[in-house]
Amino acid sequence: MREIKEIAYATEEYAKTLALRNKVMRIPLGLSIYDEDFSSEQEALMVGMFEGENLLGVGVMSNNGPEYKLEYLCIDSEIQSCGIGANLLERLEAMSKEQGAEKILMDARVSAQKFYARHGYEAVGDIFLLDYAPVEHIVMEKKLKM
Repeated sequence: MREIKEIAYATEEYAKTLALRNKVMRIPLGLSIYDEDFSSEQEALMVGMFEGENLLGVGVMSNNGPEYKLEYLCIDSEIQSCGIGANLLERLEAMSKEQGAEKILMDARVSAQKFYARHGYEAVGDIFLLDYAPVEHIVMEKKLKM
């Protein structure tokens, strides 16, 4: 049975998030996630979709006052398009709203732009490349209703 769990920094579950993010988001680019600094995630909202002990997807959101930022939404590439990303995104949105968020921002991969648009996010600005993920990104935002 699948269930969403909150994940704490520097735990066994957290290590699984790094492995999944590396597999899906860095190795295909010839990069390693383990070269990056994730100390900022100590304070982040983090949820994972688990099936038993197996991590299927993870979402990470940072708190920047009334504006929160979706840092990662990563689903195992073998099971994408099964609703896991939508479930994790909805949970993170609810958690951030409970903490007083008024808006969520993200640097979305252009390849995922339609997914986020279906969930109420709007593109703002021009397409750009990130140093640590040199694929096309675009800033997207969603204003949360109170």
